[in-house]
Amino acid sequence: MQRLLVLCLAVIVIFFTPIYASEVKFIQATDIHLTSDNSQYLKDFVNDINTKYSDIDFIVFTGDNIDKPAEKDLYLFLEIIKQLKVRAYVLPGNHDLYRNQNLTNEKYMKIVKEKLGPAYHSSKANYVFKKGDIIFITMNGVKEIIPGPNGYYKESELLWLDKILTRYSNKKVVILQHFPLIDTHVKTHSLYKKDRYLEILRKHNNVIAIISGHYHQNREVFCNNIYHIVTPNFSNNRYYKLIEIDNGFVYTHLIDNKEKGYD
Repeated sequence: MQRLLVLCLAVIVIFFTPIYASEVKFIQATDIHLTSDNSQYLKDFVNDINTKYSDIDFIVFTGDNIDKPAEKDLYLFLEIIKQLKVRAYVLPGNHDLYRNQNLTNEKYMKIVKEKLGPAYHSSKANYVFKKGDIIFITMNGVKEIIPGPNGYYKESELLWLDKILTRYSNKKVVILQHFPLIDTHVKTHSLYKKDRYLEILRKHNNVIAIISGHYHQNREVFCNNIYHIVTPNFSNNRYYKLIEIDNGFVYTHLIDNKEKGYD
């Protein structure tokens, strides 16, 4: 009888333990728009995260980390977030890059890698990292020669994305980028050649979420089996999102620091 009970328990464990279950918990902060005048807000944010979130895996900053493409502001931004107790991943937005001011995509990401940790951060704006069973892909889309709020994912970027999605066809994928794919009523913030990007996505069934910023508003839309998450601007320590992925399901929690009395 005892042997039968043990056998039954073993069967229950086998059938009810999700083989591909994973749990990833992270914070997304976007559109920081840091300057030397408002840097205290980011310092407060870092202290707050270090105190209250000991169980997160990483933090990702999805563009417009600085308000103007000034190298000194980028260094200030990185010096502050380097104090985080978890890894920070960074990608640029349209406010971050401008070739005429000597802050190109290549130089920007090289500085990010040098300051945050050569051991883990990429020196490219399009890169891949893994957490648990989830693959994270970052996409650039910033026009550094003629800056502007319209995102443009070049054909070379989209072909690279297609290749990466094919490589990880048996994994759940989350794409991190500054420019959303969902529509905006503001034409100046629309995305060039969005249909081409969507064409690439339709070839694959492993993308579960696309997380972005840029619009300075909160929007979440489920479309074609992809959860499009747009987080409002952090500017002056206002908003960020706590995001959790568990067994392929994505859960979000918008944090408003004004409600906490941090305004």
